[in-house]
Amino acid sequence: MEFLSFKFFFEWFVVIALFLFAIYTMLIIKNEKKTYIKNAKEKMFHGFKLLLPEWWGEVETHDTHLLMFKRLDTRYEWVSQFRYTEATAPSSLSIQELLKSIIEDKKLLFDQDTTIITNPSDFKKGALLKTGEFEMCRVEGTATMDRQERLYYDAFMIRHLTTGSTLFCESKSSVLNGLVEGPYFEEVVERLEYKN
Repeated sequence: MEFLSFKFFFEWFVVIALFLFAIYTMLIIKNEKKTYIKNAKEKMFHGFKLLLPEWWGEVETHDTHLLMFKRLDTRYEWVSQFRYTEATAPSSLSIQELLKSIIEDKKLLFDQDTTIITNPSDFKKGALLKTGEFEMCRVEGTATMDRQERLYYDAFMIRHLTTGSTLFCESKSSVLNGLVEGPYFEEVVERLEYKN
C-alpha cells in the first residue's frame, strides 16, 4: 500500500511539473517577440539595415555578398541567408519569374497544398516598401530539396526598381522546426530599411 501511494504521488508530481513547465514555456515564447525588438542587433549589409534577434549567430562565409545566420544556442536545424546581387539595369524577368528561377536552381520541389507565392501585402507597411523604390515577392511552404531532404522553406526576393539589384532572403529548417524561427525571420524582413 505504501508503494502505491508513493507511485501515485510521484505520477501526479510529474504531471504537475510538466504542466508548469508548459506554462513557463508559453510565457517565454509570448515574451520573446518583445525581447527580440528590445535586444535586436543592427547589421548593415549593402545599404540594408537588418534588425536581428540577439540569439542569431553569424556564420563566417568569406563572401561579401552573403550573410548567413544560425541559432548557435540550440541544436535547431535552421539556417538563414541574405544574398545581395548587384545589377546595372533591371532584369527583363518579373520578380516572380526571378524567384522561380532561383527555386529551380536550388532543386526545390514544393508541396502544392502548403505553398504560397505572393507579393506580401503585409509588408507594404514596412519602411522598405514604403519608399516606393523596391518590389518584393515571397514563397513559403514545405518542400523537398534535391529529391531527398524534407524542409520548411521561406524566401523573399527584394528588387530595387531602378538599379535591378536584389536581396534574396531565405530561411531553411527541418519541417518540425519551421515554426520556431520563421516568425523572427519574417519580422527581420518586414523591418528591413534601406539607407542609401
